[in-house]
Amino acid sequence: LLVDAVVGQLGHDTEGRVVDWVVARDLPVVQGDALLLREVWANLLGNAYKYTRPRERTRIEVGWSVDPVVGYTFFVRDNGVGFDTKYAQKLFGVFQRLHRASEFEGTGIGLALTRRIIERHGGSIWAESQLGEGSTFYFSLPFEGPHGFESPMDSMPAALES
Repeated sequence: LLVDAVVGQLGHDTEGRVVDWVVARDLPVVQGDALLLREVWANLLGNAYKYTRPRERTRIEVGWSVDPVVGYTFFVRDNGVGFDTKYAQKLFGVFQRLHRASEFEGTGIGLALTRRIIERHGGSIWAESQLGEGSTFYFSLPFEGPHGFESPMDSMPAALES
């Protein structure tokens, strides 16, 4: 539900582009702060949409896998401009950008915020990319939900399913 809401918002402003949204229909429900997890999806999907702008035909894919030790691993994959993987960790720093602001709008805080939210939920985030071919952003969340922080939304399931 969170993914569908974000895709719905982004899909209204296609700027004349052809955007193929491929969202796994069986995304699991996880425990966590629904508002914060929605922000994760908004940042990751928004970036995928933004950095595929030069493409005539855009493909953005959302999927997941399960690891009995780690929990759920989700991914957002696109066929956008990509980046040099030697700078992958720089992406998650505050005010860090790998592209000029004149090329792509943004403040450089979205992925830093996303990392903080994921880590606060007991997970981790990382990225893989090939320059000119696109990027895949992964994040993991534990099965049992977050530990060690309090929020009014803590006990609410955050429906990631579509």
